[in-house]
Amino acid sequence: MDKEKEIVITSRIRLARNLKNYKFPTKMTDEEANSIITNANDVINGSGLNFSLSYMKDLTELAKNVLIEKHLISPALAENKNEGAYLLSPDNKISIMINEEDHFRIQTIGSGMCLKECWDTSNKIDDILEEKLEYAFDRHLGYITSCPTNIGTGMRASVMLHLPALSITNQIDRLLYGVCQLGVAVRGVYGEGTKSMGYLYQISNQGTLGASEETLIEKITQIVMQIVEKEKNIREQLKNNNVDELEDEIYRAYGLLTNARSMSTDEAMKLISYLKLGKEIGMMESVQNKDLYELMIKIQPNNILSFANKEISVKERDVKRAELIRNELSS
Repeated sequence: MDKEKEIVITSRIRLARNLKNYKFPTKMTDEEANSIITNANDVINGSGLNFSLSYMKDLTELAKNVLIEKHLISPALAENKNEGAYLLSPDNKISIMINEEDHFRIQTIGSGMCLKECWDTSNKIDDILEEKLEYAFDRHLGYITSCPTNIGTGMRASVMLHLPALSITNQIDRLLYGVCQLGVAVRGVYGEGTKSMGYLYQISNQGTLGASEETLIEKITQIVMQIVEKEKNIREQLKNNNVDELEDEIYRAYGLLTNARSMSTDEAMKLISYLKLGKEIGMMESVQNKDLYELMIKIQPNNILSFANKEISVKERDVKRAELIRNELSS
């Protein structure tokens, strides 16, 4: 099994773009916002791409929160109830958030370490839009964005990492502090202002001005691969020096996950993380065919509400979560 792919969960490229002669989304009229949505939809689907268009105002709060948990839209877009919309590719790998902080946020997500491939895809979508629509661009500064930190390339390259070994050995905080000194941002599962769950961390570039997209991607890639190497080394050390304790933790996690009748999100994420670690170091054969990251997404609060198909209390949600986990692991 590819050790790098076990640790690197997903890669993502996001491009922030704005149209010339339009105000930023926070200052736009409804008419201007709708014009931008219509233009984007006409250009994308007029190019032969079969993207679906959805308006925030047409979605329930639950539906929007499920999209956030699946990383298809951002919390900021979900909050823009009146003017926000998004275009989504049939395979759910490409989304164009419209009228979020910027007019367009072009996002491509892929499995494993694939920033360059995600960049190629996002760049193609960007070219399609830019061919028909005039972007706000300055030849000295680059792409003009609502937030100064995005001016320049307007690109965020981010990678989701699963770092249980560094976390349980209490080495993660020092490592991530060092990473931040290199001009890299470390965030939780759902981006800025969110916490880590299940020992998952997002690593991304902080600035976008004064460097090319390729340079930024190369910098993130090098830093991520150093973190991956450290995680791999600690996993080997745990197997060699603490195998009994590690095996006990992993099988305790499996026992709870397959028998518990109620479970919170935080507890479930931590236990599934242990199970994922066990699978990847060859201690848990019974889950070798399970997509445990997908399970982590399924057990998020709004996904559970969606499965229940009705309003339920937090206590009932915890019961449903435990039931879902038992069914997934026993199937």
